[in-house]
Amino acid sequence: MHLLPFAAGVFTLLILPGPTNTVLAMASQGLTFGRAAALLVTVLSAYLAIVLPASTLAGSFFHDHPLVSQGVKLLSATWVLYLALRLWSLGSSRAEAVSARQLAVTTLLNPKALIIAVTMVPPTEEVPATESIAILASAVLAVSSIWLSIGRVMLGREKRMPSFARRCGSATLVVFSAVLTFSALGG
Repeated sequence: MHLLPFAAGVFTLLILPGPTNTVLAMASQGLTFGRAAALLVTVLSAYLAIVLPASTLAGSFFHDHPLVSQGVKLLSATWVLYLALRLWSLGSSRAEAVSARQLAVTTLLNPKALIIAVTMVPPTEEVPATESIAILASAVLAVSSIWLSIGRVMLGREKRMPSFARRCGSATLVVFSAVLTFSALGG
């Protein structure tokens, strides 16, 4: 695999709506440069924390231990459902209700990280690991910046999150939780 297909595949997967992207969009209100930088570093660190070890170790482990794979999916689904319920019940709260810790946990449990690690990272015999990491980091930072911008445009500069935006974000997270649950239980 060459770098361009890897970069395109990672970008395409990451740009799709998902738990991390939804949380990033919800965290975009009242965004300062410092908070944006902290959120971007959080997402990048979380993705790297999963992709780097999983790309070398977990692929065959999950294949050999499907119950562990199902457990990870169910844990992810539970966390995403928790975020959805919390977002729904926040009322007209400040955007700061989304913490860097919540973003980190959401990203660590995001199945996209395992998909990238297990199916997309090219073998080091084909592409040096440093190049793969640089491509992954660039894609994560670009996509995260896009989702922060999307949230900023959709939610505006209000200091409070509109009810409609909260409900849409919550509904999106519930759908992802259901997809993860069905994926874990169905195969």
